Amino acid sequence: MSYTMTYDVSHKVGRGGHAKAFFRHIARDVDQAAGFSFPQANRNIVTDRTVLNSTFVNDGKGGYRRPQSVDGRPPSDEFDDYLQQRLSTVTRALRKDAVLIRGVVLQLDPKWFEEHNPDWREEGLNRRAAEYTHAAIRWARGEFGEENIIGMSMHLDEVNPGLQLMITPITPDGRLAQKDFFKGPADLKRQHRGVRDAVAAGGYNVEYRVTERSREHLSSSEFQAKADRLRDATSALEFELDVSLQRNKSLANRSTALDEREKDLAEREMLVAERQREAAAAQARAADEAAAARTASLRAREAHLAAERAREEAAAERDRLALNNQRLDILPPFFEHWLDKTTVKGQPIRKRFEADRIKMRSEIRDKLGPYSTQIDNPGDALEL
Repeated sequence: MSYTMTYDVSHKVGRGGHAKAFFRHIARDVDQAAGFSFPQANRNIVTDRTVLNSTFVNDGKGGYRRPQSVDGRPPSDEFDDYLQQRLSTVTRALRKDAVLIRGVVLQLDPKWFEEHNPDWREEGLNRRAAEYTHAAIRWARGEFGEENIIGMSMHLDEVNPGLQLMITPITPDGRLAQKDFFKGPADLKRQHRGVRDAVAAGGYNVEYRVTERSREHLSSSEFQAKADRLRDATSALEFELDVSLQRNKSLANRSTALDEREKDLAEREMLVAERQREAAAAQARAADEAAAARTASLRAREAHLAAERAREEAAAERDRLALNNQRLDILPPFFEHWLDKTTVKGQPIRKRFEADRIKMRSEIRDKLGPYSTQIDNPGDALEL
């Protein structure tokens, strides 16, 4: 696919103080960077992109440098300084209608940028675009003379990228004669072909036909008016595109935010579930420990009750044995008399009774152990 190469030299700057306004329009990026702000008539300028522009002034030594603020003046004044220095070499008085500056606009086809440098609005010129631009500048330096190029600026803050050069048409013999450089339609066609040949030699697939601007011979103001109409015609579409992009961006941000929230909720749910599992395990351990404690308490109580019963039974047995022992020691009188009077096989029964009582006492002492065998009320014990 071939592409156009715009060549426009319709803008003229004469005497009367218009040069400074033109310079401030061309060098708006360096003025803005230095803290100077001047009103711009071009409605197509996007001020947020002005920082992407690249502006240079002739250094008078065969090269170019960025304009600077000198003595508190805006950097664009350096263009006027160079212009005045060049005009000082003119050997004849300037006419009232003299053209001090001819603006030269060189533009690659906007379609080329769409296909090969689509991010120029954000990132500026890529390497290939810069090479083609440098090829056009080299042609201009040869065509108009190095010393006649006041400066130049690559504007990226308008509808399409465009290189603007400022030519002061001073001849080698010291005349300000713009017609010697721009001789008419035939010569303009030659120049247009020359710049197209220059970029084509660098690899740009140029289309050799007259562009709309050249064919209609629009002045800068007329071309600006047409650009304004084009901008107005496309502004609604661009607005809708911006709205759509913003909407898509907003939706993408919302989607990302939702994904993050879902991720956060999932992490929280996992944390809650883990804590619930830990709490359930702790409750189970506590329940097991409580059950074990209850079982141990019941067993301890049972052991205590069993020990109490054993102590009570032991005490009852000791009491019974003690009572029996007292009964052996304390005999009623009638029984004493009976023991003495009764005999068995010719012997008193007391003798046998005493032997049996000694034996029983021995057995009771063995059972009672060290405990006392005394009964507090022996009479009550006998009556049972």
